[in-house]
Amino acid sequence: MARSVDRRPGGLNNWEYTRDQFPLKSRRVRKLMDLVAREPMTQTIHASRAAAAAVLISPFGGNRVRMACNAYLSASQLVVYPRHFFGTDGSDQVSFLVQTAAALGRAGGTDRSRKIASDFIGAQAVLAYGASGLAKLPGHRWRSGDALVKIMRTQTYGDEQFFKLLSKWPAASRLLCHGVLALECGFPLLLLRKGRHIDLGLLAMGAFHLANARVMGLSRFAWAFVSTYPSVRALAKGTGKS
Repeated sequence: MARSVDRRPGGLNNWEYTRDQFPLKSRRVRKLMDLVAREPMTQTIHASRAAAAAVLISPFGGNRVRMACNAYLSASQLVVYPRHFFGTDGSDQVSFLVQTAAALGRAGGTDRSRKIASDFIGAQAVLAYGASGLAKLPGHRWRSGDALVKIMRTQTYGDEQFFKLLSKWPAASRLLCHGVLALECGFPLLLLRKGRHIDLGLLAMGAFHLANARVMGLSRFAWAFVSTYPSVRALAKGTGKS
């Protein structure tokens, strides 16, 4: 809502340009996308999404109300996705997954359906962490411990102050890089032994996301992934309470 300048002429997500990124044969879908692309409509949808999110974090509303809010957040995210095509990332995917699974779990109307949805969300988060670590393993920079300092020197995801600090202490930089790799690759193992160490793992990953929010500007990842932690913990502990 605050970055409407990106959607104006010359902006990265100006509809005159991003519209061509979504070639569609359906005229009805095209008209819907053009309608959503109007700035007043875009702002209205985001405001309504904020209202639905406020209901979900409040103590009010029964199962049906919350199901409707989850479903609306999921559907509206699909609708506005083309409007913010450049700039979306994995946090958007996680948010969509959480809202969709929560809506389906609540639609079932039983403790079992909600438990299945919660376990699915938890399993997806664990898979995301493990896959992220395994994807880094083939990279020579990650195995050597130089990846982090290389990332910090970039303009897109870097931080000058942190880069200088890592450059000054190369041993600590390599240790931190290997620590991230070990934590992500080993995260699925925290499900073993009824999640005996899951709280420590979630605390470490939460701190990891907060650090990324500060030095890499990935603040949305913190909100998206931390929202899955109750489900991850329930999955590990074998409780899965709704």
